[in-house]
Amino acid sequence: MKTTILHLAQLVRSAVKASFFHHVEPTSDQPGKPTKYPELANVNSQLHGEALAVATKLVGKRLHLSDLTKVFASWPTATNKYAKELEALVDSLLERIITNKRKLEALKQADFGHLMSLWYPDAEWPELKVATAYSVWIFVWDDEIDAGDTDAATNEELAQAYYRQSLAYIYSALGLDGGSQGDIQAPHQNMALFADVARGIRETTDIQQRQRFFDELENFMLQVGVEHTHRMAGTIPTTEEYMNIRSGSVGFMLKIRLPETVMECTAMKALWRETIYICLILNDVYSCQKEIIQGSLLNIVPVMFKNMKQEDQKCMTAVSRDLDIALKEAMERFDAAAEELGEIAPEDARLHGNILDYIKWCRYFITGVLHWSLQSGRYGMAKCINDDGTLNALLTCASTETRGVALKPLPFPYP
Repeated sequence: MKTTILHLAQLVRSAVKASFFHHVEPTSDQPGKPTKYPELANVNSQLHGEALAVATKLVGKRLHLSDLTKVFASWPTATNKYAKELEALVDSLLERIITNKRKLEALKQADFGHLMSLWYPDAEWPELKVATAYSVWIFVWDDEIDAGDTDAATNEELAQAYYRQSLAYIYSALGLDGGSQGDIQAPHQNMALFADVARGIRETTDIQQRQRFFDELENFMLQVGVEHTHRMAGTIPTTEEYMNIRSGSVGFMLKIRLPETVMECTAMKALWRETIYICLILNDVYSCQKEIIQGSLLNIVPVMFKNMKQEDQKCMTAVSRDLDIALKEAMERFDAAAEELGEIAPEDARLHGNILDYIKWCRYFITGVLHWSLQSGRYGMAKCINDDGTLNALLTCASTETRGVALKPLPFPYP
């Protein structure tokens, strides 16, 4: 039997980015008068500086993209047998840590249980419970900083305190202080859920693995802080800087244990890099419409748009073209890395099989992001898909009545 274990990647931060959308009633420039750009009326108070300038230029622009279900048609997709139970589990976890009824209802409708089912189609219930608790926790933890409707989100000093207190609790909960192992009081309501995660990790890992897990969470939180600083300053990074911000840490939970020699080899690092890069593009493309109207310009689409020489519809055509090319090239690099990994240890049937399962799971993770993004009503992508399956999204035009939740950038425990 494969050993259930959590391990932490020392690679890139999850491509899966998003924000918990909070409802802001539309306003106008003056009482009784419509704003010049009604699509931006509900974010003008949040955006400023460079970010507001770019958002204004994006009004009315269209993002076109190929039918990505055809692009990934040869990659596997599957649904876990506990899909229904996962829905109930996610709801119960959210109810433990979310007190705002409106936000709670929006999060429940996001259908995270379905996403977990797509990400871990072969996992058994014990692993699913820990992975789902981790996912819900990190979504809500990041929301405290990312949503813009909390004290920590609008105050740099409070945000830094939030990071420090969270890390201190995580360190103790993982049993790295040699003492309480999570018996200390949670500094924030959302941190109480991490106790479930830490308990599962302590039961299946040694202290070295837990230390690596903590190190990657620390790096993840550092990158969240960098992103928060950009948002507070109203600045937009270059495309390369943006990719670095989003490249912090990621890991995943599987019933597979691979030796360090495999996890640290060049091919494995390349596989992870391309997995996260592809997911980053997919999630940013499908969430960009909502993120822009919600006041978040830290998305690959506006970042690429801002860094083009001409900010017009012709520029958006170039952005669409570059995104298509980037996905194609990343898939080619993924396949090359997968082929190289697949040649490791053919004489060791168990290890070779685990490697192949691991590669298959990376594809599951990518197709899970793709299909969940298209199917979830929280993105509103159905109205943006043409009859031929291509994407045609009008930017900054999402209705304020359509609120949703996209994925957080999250570091996951993995084998």
